[in-house]
Amino acid sequence: MIRITKIAAALFIGAIGALFFLDNLFNLEAAFSVVSFVVSGAEQPYYKIFGPTVSSTWLTYLALLMIMVGELVVGALGFFGAFQMTKERKGSVEDFSAAKATAISAGVLGMLVWYGFFVVIGEGYFQMWQTETGLGSVEGAFRYGTVCAVLMFYIAIKND
Repeated sequence: MIRITKIAAALFIGAIGALFFLDNLFNLEAAFSVVSFVVSGAEQPYYKIFGPTVSSTWLTYLALLMIMVGELVVGALGFFGAFQMTKERKGSVEDFSAAKATAISAGVLGMLVWYGFFVVIGEGYFQMWQTETGLGSVEGAFRYGTVCAVLMFYIAIKND
């Protein structure tokens, strides 16, 4: 039963990455607008951004592309990790443990994408916590990064 729940956890990590990638893909104009708003420092009522901001369209698309590639890879790794774990669900502890590596990588990458891009760079550098649009993105990213972290730690526990 524990192995099945770990496979489900990997599927959830995969779903988070895939759904957010697809959300951005099918709402590309809106995604670009939000990223552009944040990286341009368009509205900073309290703290000012202490370094350069981004006003270039291609740099904004590059930032969005990095986010989307990260989300896509989280999704692919999560689903592939679940597939590997499913193949080894009746195998030895060592084989199942080895099969968890890709799913664990998905969780780690999810933390890096949502904590790194949004909390560290977005909130820390671009001060996105100051605006309603930015704060919504940060709060969401914190939830997604935390879900990836908790599920990754659950998968990694050696109680198989």
